[in-house]
Amino acid sequence: MATDDLFAGALDEIGMDEGPAPCLVALHGRPTRHVFEGAVGLLACEEPAKRELGARILRELGSYDTEGRRPFTRETIEAAVREIPSEPDPGVLRWLISVLGYHNAHETLDLVLGHQSHTAQPVRFAVAAALPSLADPERTQDRVVEALLKLSEDEDEAVRWYALYALFQETVAVTDEQRTEWARGLIERGDTDRRAQLHHLGTTLDNADTALREVLGRAPGT
Repeated sequence: MATDDLFAGALDEIGMDEGPAPCLVALHGRPTRHVFEGAVGLLACEEPAKRELGARILRELGSYDTEGRRPFTRETIEAAVREIPSEPDPGVLRWLISVLGYHNAHETLDLVLGHQSHTAQPVRFAVAAALPSLADPERTQDRVVEALLKLSEDEDEAVRWYALYALFQETVAVTDEQRTEWARGLIERGDTDRRAQLHHLGTTLDNADTALREVLGRAPGT
C-alpha cells in the first residue's frame, strides 16, 4: 500500500478505541525519511487526532539497534521535546511522553517528571510507564523513586499498577530493605483495594526476597 494511503488509514484507526491498527503497524515498519517527516508534520496540525497519529507513528518508527536506538531517535526526541510544553490535549500529551520512553530519552527525565501530578489520568499513566526507560540504567535516581512512590498511591488503579511494578521490579541499585520499607509504607496508607493490589503485585515479582514477599503476602489483611 502506498505510504500516503497508510497515513489515511492509520488516521481512521486511531479514531477507534479498540481493535487492530494494521496501517499504523505498517507505518512503523517503514522507517523512511518520508514517513518520519510526515509524522513530524502531523504534530503541528490543529486537529488533536492528527497530532496523536504523528506521535504514535514516531513512538515505534523502525526497529531498535544494538544500542537501543531507532532510525530517527535523535530527531524524534527533539520533535517531542519541542511539542510537549505547548501541547494542550492530554490525549496527545500522553503519546508524546510515551515517545520519549520508547526512545529511551534519558536526557528528558526531568521534563517527564514535571508531569507526574498532571490532572489528566492518561498523562500520569504515561509518566509511570515511561520512567523506567528514562531513569539511569545503572542506578535509579532518588527523584525517580520519589515519583514512582507518589504514583503508586494514585487515585487511578492503572496508574498505580504501572508505578508499583516499576518501583518493585525495574528500579536498579536499590536494596531489598528499601523495597520492603516501601511496601510497608504503602500498605499502612492503603485502603482495602490498594492492599489487594499490593498483594497481587507480590505474586508477580521475580526478584523479591523473603521479607518483601512476606510483607506483600500479608497485605489484604494488614
